[in-house]
Amino acid sequence: MRADLPAAHFGLGIVLVVSVVVGLAADAAVGAGIGGAFAVLFLGTLAVMFLRGIRGVDALRRAYLFTFGWANWV
Repeated sequence: MRADLPAAHFGLGIVLVVSVVVGLAADAAVGAGIGGAFAVLFLGTLAVMFLRGIRGVDALRRAYLFTFGWANWV
């Protein structure tokens, strides 16, 4: 079971749509919090990749797949 790039793009789209809908329905700060939580997850994963010695585009791709690749199972 692996995540692929199109599924990760779909996951990013889901996060953006949910953030906007929640921001409009509840409060803008809540919507921004959802997007911010995924941004923190992405940056944390990217930091782990750098600590493991993975650099450049490969580190970005792996962090992106980890953060948003869950859409493969939606």
